[in-house]
Amino acid sequence: MASLNVGNLGEYLREQRRAAQLSLRQLADATGVSNPYLSQIERGLRKPSADVLQQVAKALRISAETLYV
Repeated sequence: MASLNVGNLGEYLREQRRAAQLSLRQLADATGVSNPYLSQIERGLRKPSADVLQQVAKALRISAETLYV
């Protein structure tokens, strides 16, 4: 799989969150990451740290390795 750029990462995370039928608020509660920060990641405005990617992957039940850019 090709590495994802920040914008594509955000789109991918949004798709995965929606597939898991989670709102941003629910994902924020599950990860301990703020709702606005998650929104900025999804819109490609922020690049998340490895720790945040780990937490998001765990909450979405996806492999963290697919998220590293």
